[in-house]
Amino acid sequence: MENLPASATKIERKAEKMKTKLNKLSLALLLAAGMTSAHATYIESGDASNFLASAQLATDMLIQGTIGQGDEGDVYKLVFGTGGLLTINATGQIDTNIALFDAGFQALVGNDDSGGGLDSMLTYAISAGTYYIGIGDYAMYAINASNQAWFMDGLAPAGFGTVSHIENQTSIDPGAYTLTLSVQPRSNGVPEPATVGLLGLGLLGLGMMRRKRV
Repeated sequence: MENLPASATKIERKAEKMKTKLNKLSLALLLAAGMTSAHATYIESGDASNFLASAQLATDMLIQGTIGQGDEGDVYKLVFGTGGLLTINATGQIDTNIALFDAGFQALVGNDDSGGGLDSMLTYAISAGTYYIGIGDYAMYAINASNQAWFMDGLAPAGFGTVSHIENQTSIDPGAYTLTLSVQPRSNGVPEPATVGLLGLGLLGLGMMRRKRV
């Protein structure tokens, strides 16, 4: 901090110190916001089940696994603390085929090929809670309690019912895959808490500077 002239008042000195503290706090909040965007990777444990009731609980937003020869598919259970627009990208050495199911094992949406390639991607508005993601090598089907099959692409048929498991109904080409998940908050005009904090600090800082000049 620069030395203040001898004529500086006690109020001006306090304002200068407060400004320095606010700058440091703003930097800390920015660093914290950047850190929350990073996440670890969940690695498939053994061979994940293709039944929703015995799905592996994935603890990170990046999932890596493998479809082996004769592997009917893998299902992961995820618990989201907040809702928003969920995007799932599936890439890897296989012709990925993915689907999303809700906490009651109801089929929601699936995707086979995105953009004409072998990778898959889907986007779906979710609420906070439990969801299941199924992935496998083309061609994957969700099987309901009545043993009816839905090809995991597009929106699930209305009234399809509770899904028991997913399975590959053609030949399997084994390989590794990566699921990359992200949740974008719904646009409701309400800024994030960190944004509100930084905005408040900025306004307070401007008020201090204005007070100093008076």
